[in-house]
Amino acid sequence: MPWLLEYVDAVNSELQELYPQPGKTALEQAAADALSVGGKRVRATLALLWCEAHSGEYKPAVPLAVAYELAHASALVQDDIIDHSETRRGTKSIAAKYGVTTAILASDLLLFNVPREVAKYRDLDSNRLARIFDLVGEACRATTWGEFLDMEMAGGTEGTEKDYEEMIRLKTSTLLSAPCASGALVGGASEEQVALAGRFGEELGMAYQIQDDALDLVGDETTLGKPIFTDLRGGKKSVVLLHCLNRCSGDDRKFILGLLNRSGPYEVDEVAKLKGLIAENGSLEYAKGRVMNYTDRAREILSFAPDTAARSRLLELTGYLASRYY
Repeated sequence: MPWLLEYVDAVNSELQELYPQPGKTALEQAAADALSVGGKRVRATLALLWCEAHSGEYKPAVPLAVAYELAHASALVQDDIIDHSETRRGTKSIAAKYGVTTAILASDLLLFNVPREVAKYRDLDSNRLARIFDLVGEACRATTWGEFLDMEMAGGTEGTEKDYEEMIRLKTSTLLSAPCASGALVGGASEEQVALAGRFGEELGMAYQIQDDALDLVGDETTLGKPIFTDLRGGKKSVVLLHCLNRCSGDDRKFILGLLNRSGPYEVDEVAKLKGLIAENGSLEYAKGRVMNYTDRAREILSFAPDTAARSRLLELTGYLASRYY
C-alpha cells in the first residue's frame, strides 16, 4: 500500500516533534522509544481516512491521529509490564530497557498528552469537540477494563469464546472504533455517518485482534519480531486455543491446559504437538472464519460511506489487516 506512507509520515513527524530523538532525559527517551518501535499507525490512519472520506482532506485530523497513537503507545507499555514481556516488535520492551518505574512514568507521560492534542480543536463546534473528548475517554476506559478482563481470563478461569470476544471488544475494538468516529466528526460527518464509522472500526478491531492472537500460536518468530507462544505462556486464551480445547478430551486437553502459565521455554516436541492438535481440530481455520465474518461486516458498513478515494483505501486497509502475517 504505497499510499500509506504519506499518512504515516504526517503522524510520525508530529510525534517526533513531541518526543524528539535523543531525549533529554531517560524518561523522555523512554517515551520517544515507545513511539518509534515500528508500529503500523493503524489507529492514526483510520482517523485520517475517515476525516478525508467526509471532508476531502486528512490534515485536519492529524492532531486526533497523534492523540490516538499516544494512547495506544501508552497502553502497549503497560501491557508489556503486565505480561513481563522482554521484547516488543523485535527490540527490548520499554520496561526491559529502562526499568518498570520509568516505563510506568513514560506511559503516563504519553497518555497525559492525549487531551492536549484533542484541545487543539478548540475552534471546533462545542458539541463535536465534546463528542471527541468523550470518545477518547471511553476508548481509554474500555481498553483498561479489557486489559483487566484479559488478566482475569489468564488467571484461572478457562473462559468461553463469548468471554474472549467481549474482552477483545473492550481491549482492542474500542481503540479502533473511536479513531474512526472521531475522524468522521472532524471531517464534518452527520451523526448517522459518525455512528457508521464507529461500527466499522469495531468490526475491524475484532478481526484484527483474533488474527493477532492466532499469530501468537502459528506465526513465524522472525517475521513477527517476537517469540510465539508468549500469550500461551501468560495463560491467555484465544479463539484458536478455546476452539481446540473444546474439541479435545482426556490427555490432549490436559496437555494443552498444562502449557498455560508455564515459565521457561517449551520443548520442541511440545510445540509440535500443540500445532498438530490445532491442525487436527481445524482450530486455525475456525479462527480464520471468524476473522472473515468480522471483516465482511466491516466491508458491508463501508458500502454506505461516501464513495471516495478514502473509502477505497479503507477497503484496502481492511483486507490487509485481516490477512496480515505480522
